[in-house]
Amino acid sequence: MKVLTATIVAAALLSASPVLAAETADLSKLTCADFTKYDDNNRGLIMMWLEGYYTEEDEPATIDFGKMAGHLAQLLIDCQANPDKKMLDAADEAMDN
Repeated sequence: MKVLTATIVAAALLSASPVLAAETADLSKLTCADFTKYDDNNRGLIMMWLEGYYTEEDEPATIDFGKMAGHLAQLLIDCQANPDKKMLDAADEAMDN
C-alpha cells in the first residue's frame, strides 16, 4: 500500500505543470510590470514570500490572509500606476500598512 501511495504522489508531482516559467525569480530585479504580468498563482507565491520577508523575527508565526490580500491590492494598484518601478520598492510601501 505504501508503494502504491508513493507512486501516486510521485506521478502527481511529475505531471503537475510548473507555476513559474523560470526556476528562480530575482525579486531585486523584478519590475512592477513584470509582477503584474504574473498569474494569480505566481503573485500568490511572491506575496507569501513577501509576508515572510517583512515579518519581524519576534512576531507570531501566523498568516493573516485578509491582510495579505490588502497588501496585494495596494501593490497591484501601485504597480499598475508605476510599471517601471522596482517591485520591492512598491512592496516596501505596501507592506508598511
